[in-house]
Amino acid sequence: MSYQMKRYEDLDITDNFMFAKVFSNEDVAKDFLQDILKISIDKISVVAEATTQEDPFHKSVRFDVLVKEELPGTGRFFDIEMQMVDTGELPKRARYYQGMCDLDVLAKGVSYDELREQYILFICPDDIFGRDKPVYRFQNREESDPSILMGDLCYKNYYIFKKYREIKDNSIREYMQYFATQEHGSAKMKRIHDLVEQYRKDPITKKAYMTLEQELNIRYKKGRDEEKRELAKALRVQGKLTLEEIASVSGLTPEEIQAL
Repeated sequence: MSYQMKRYEDLDITDNFMFAKVFSNEDVAKDFLQDILKISIDKISVVAEATTQEDPFHKSVRFDVLVKEELPGTGRFFDIEMQMVDTGELPKRARYYQGMCDLDVLAKGVSYDELREQYILFICPDDIFGRDKPVYRFQNREESDPSILMGDLCYKNYYIFKKYREIKDNSIREYMQYFATQEHGSAKMKRIHDLVEQYRKDPITKKAYMTLEQELNIRYKKGRDEEKRELAKALRVQGKLTLEEIASVSGLTPEEIQAL
């Protein structure tokens, strides 16, 4: 068994690889952020292959599309994530992403009062909160008086694209409709769709995808091997099974189990 990815020819905008490739185009990301958030942005830069905390003592984060507004000093940060599977911990993941972005900025010598607005945007097919809303927007407020904002300048939004018909705002709805159906009637959606088609035909992009698939397969195998070892260790501690029986259950050889 291996980590299963889509055939390259079948990739669409909802695949993380293709989504990151298309939305790493600064004009696409800029239009999306302005349309979705109703803000004005002058100039942005997309952080290519954005990863934080790559050391053995911390959990690393790989952002789909990390965008920084280019302003004197510290501009706003935007993290755009396509999340097709409800893993049950997306709100906590958003909290971790916020912390990693802040830590990255503060590591450059910025004081707390210079931290700027940060937007973490999850695009999901299904309603992970189960409250039958097409869009959820969160920020920290005082519990007894919600009119009092904490003022930490961090915003976490979740867009449920299968519920695009319920979105009143035309700009937001057309993006969500494209994610749900790949219908591309407007000029902006056609530009996105054309980029998807362009990358599908690009041999360099295909090679990058195949390389990623190999890396994920290696990581998956390492994870499975670790699971086998942990299972074998637990069964040995219980002392109820022979080495041969543990080998049959775990998939390890008796020699490998003895060496644990």
